[in-house]
Amino acid sequence: MDGVVSPFNGKDKGVEIESVFPKVLFTLGGVPIRDTVVHTWVILAVLVGFAYWARHRYRVWEPRPWQLGVETIVTYVDELIVDIAGRARPELVPFLTTMITFIAIANLLGLVPMLLAPTRDVNTTLALALISLASTYLYSIRARGVGGWLKSYIEPVAFMLPLNLLGEISRVTSMSLRLFGNIVAGEIISAVMFMLVPLLSPLLMNLLGMITGVLQALVFTVLTLVFIIDATQLAEESESND
Repeated sequence: MDGVVSPFNGKDKGVEIESVFPKVLFTLGGVPIRDTVVHTWVILAVLVGFAYWARHRYRVWEPRPWQLGVETIVTYVDELIVDIAGRARPELVPFLTTMITFIAIANLLGLVPMLLAPTRDVNTTLALALISLASTYLYSIRARGVGGWLKSYIEPVAFMLPLNLLGEISRVTSMSLRLFGNIVAGEIISAVMFMLVPLLSPLLMNLLGMITGVLQALVFTVLTLVFIIDATQLAEESESND
């Protein structure tokens, strides 16, 4: 069997699989900067640049196709909030629209040649989970005040404090690992399928990757919304009881 190239060749397979995981590109002030960080900067620059560009081109009458696309996303998020919360929460729309847009683009970025999905790095997904948790704190403090927010950790009884803190840790861990695991699993499966069926797999796996990427962005955003609503509704119920 000399001269026969096997799709399971160890060296080639290692190169393909290793390309899935983040790599350090350079150091900045002694801090290693991975390719996922660079690609995150790219997404942020594109979103900020687009927001600035769109701000001066928004039309009330005869909107352009790009404006209809943006309004479709905003309307979908607004309706999602109404369906879950039971009423409109306009203050949540900008934040959740930005979140679902950023995560969806980050998940789908790996489908673009020469670019990689930042969410294949657990540090990126952990940062997103911490932002989700921080947003819950922010809206809870707005609704209940700092004292009411702190009091929620010892409700209904004081010895619930350790369990409530453990619940916060498990929430961040599960959200970050769920998003990271789904994206990395998809990347690895795509790499293996490309080695086995190089002609047909790219189209099928890209289609599956698009569906998975958007779905994971939706799941992450819905979980964040549920946690925010839970925190603020507790505040509203407390005020009603008072």
